[in-house]
Amino acid sequence: MKILPLLLLFISATQLFSQNQKPDTVFCDCNVAAPVIVNGKSSTKKTIPPIGPGVIDEISSSKQNTKYAFEKEHHSAWYKLIINASGKFTFDIIPLKCDDDYDFMLFKAGNTHFCDSLLKYKIKPVRACISRDKEEIKGKTGLNRQSTEQLIKEGVASAYGKLLEVKKGEVYYLVLDNVYEEGGGHRINFEISEIVNFNGTVTNEHNQPIATQISLTNHRGDVVLLTKTDPQGAYTFTQTIVSEQNYALNFYNDSTFNYTKAFTLDDTLTLKSLKTLLPKLKKGSKYSVGSINFYGSSVEYLPRSLPAMNNLAKLLNKNPKLKIMIIGHSNGSDGMHEKGIISFTKGRARSIRNYLAIQGINENRITIDGKGDKEMLFPLTNTPTPTEAQQEENRRVEILVTEY
Repeated sequence: MKILPLLLLFISATQLFSQNQKPDTVFCDCNVAAPVIVNGKSSTKKTIPPIGPGVIDEISSSKQNTKYAFEKEHHSAWYKLIINASGKFTFDIIPLKCDDDYDFMLFKAGNTHFCDSLLKYKIKPVRACISRDKEEIKGKTGLNRQSTEQLIKEGVASAYGKLLEVKKGEVYYLVLDNVYEEGGGHRINFEISEIVNFNGTVTNEHNQPIATQISLTNHRGDVVLLTKTDPQGAYTFTQTIVSEQNYALNFYNDSTFNYTKAFTLDDTLTLKSLKTLLPKLKKGSKYSVGSINFYGSSVEYLPRSLPAMNNLAKLLNKNPKLKIMIIGHSNGSDGMHEKGIISFTKGRARSIRNYLAIQGINENRITIDGKGDKEMLFPLTNTPTPTEAQQEENRRVEILVTEY
């Protein structure tokens, strides 16, 4: 008997079973709708197929008196959407079986007894799609930025309706209906976002324009957009920014120090006319790179720090005579004595040095130091108390040029 192939088969079967294990239950009536808190990006898990209309058939053209309602509920799933951010709301309903035909209706809940009111007052949907589109989209439907139609009636037409402007605290009810028997279930991806205009200039300390590479990265450190300034150091672009997520603008030039500007959608007014200073590299100068930060009580850096760390590695590679000291900082001692907190912040600096070494930088070019909580950007004794974002900025490293 060949043990290894059988073992591999068992592992593969176990993984497949594990991946498909415990899909979410769907609820086929309004009064038991599955609650979903919708932030900037939210998703439901894969579901079991909805089976039947539930106990109550809330939706039918005869009850709703609108051509944008289901003819009847075939196999329905109800969701109660609790909006936790403001902006433009879109979503994708994705059948797990491409042949399934999902229609949907979206209602705004005006009071706490929405389901009773739906039956009694024949509430109209704010968005609906009862149509099918091209086969290549594999049965997907929802709301997007391209559509201009709010309500789409039965027939061969667009599969997507127009996005919806939502406000934090609002509640909506979404009902899906799969026309076909023996469905394969579904999942839903939700997004609340805004299109943001970015404009700015990049100069050195003498107010001279600098040609600069700019990358926009998300909370995982992934590059969302890559661009550069014109010869006058100016740039302009637009990008969709998701609510409740961290982003960063990363500025890089071979002969200056680099900078990263962290932001969320709430900060984007400041990005419509941003002036960024990239000082020339000079021995003895200390620089804040803007966004190499750490988890609380940890020497582990945040994922969104990666672009700034990669730019630092790139700068060291481009300038072989450059040597630096990495200086770690904390956001309070957490009960540690002074010697312990100094050692702890050196550990943060060491984490960055280790990362740069993996990128091919000789460790002999990098020394480390720690300042503990002596140089917090936002002291905890301040009034008002520093925000969580400000305390995160305290947990940082700075760079001192020791040779250039």
